[in-house]
Amino acid sequence: MQFAIAVSAAVPALADQRPERCQRCGSPGFNLHQRATTTLKDPLALRAPVLRFICKRRRKTTRLYPKGVDGAHQTVAMRQASVVLYWLGLSYDGVREYLGRFGCPLSKATVWANVRWTGLVGHRHRLRSDSGSLLVQEGPGGPVARLRVRGRSYSLALEPSAASELTILAMAHQPETARILYRRVVEVARRLRLQVEPAGAHENARA
Repeated sequence: MQFAIAVSAAVPALADQRPERCQRCGSPGFNLHQRATTTLKDPLALRAPVLRFICKRRRKTTRLYPKGVDGAHQTVAMRQASVVLYWLGLSYDGVREYLGRFGCPLSKATVWANVRWTGLVGHRHRLRSDSGSLLVQEGPGGPVARLRVRGRSYSLALEPSAASELTILAMAHQPETARILYRRVVEVARRLRLQVEPAGAHENARA
């Protein structure tokens, strides 16, 4: 059985957006100073536009990022994906190792900060895989994280799609393990306000 959590990864353009107020003095007056780009740690969005404005009163610079992007060089989607992987059994080091295979080298400290941002650090309902069971292998569609819980195997896979969406597949063959995995998938999706796709929606995605 397998279950999927979809995370929107679209990085929209900034168009004619402007800051509402200067964070230092509260002034609403700005001049556009520079159009630039920033590099991102996300398999679907390697770069994003950034606008720099100067406050007319204080002459201080303010950066404006697209929705879903901030100054941390990772998208909100990648932050959520790292939290889901942690919740479903990967350690901080395991998340770092797995996402590194996608060219998204988040540090262990960044993964911890992502989890802390959601308030899920050390949560008692998090799935805890057996110590030392993580094995990252290349599958037909990309890297797959294979783990065990109570000696029974399950796997997780991150699947970037052409529709600007990251899908995390959680798969288990043993019925009891599948039930445990499903409960954790539903819980983390609820907490992060993500969508759980019907079982079998990605039936042919990864073995």
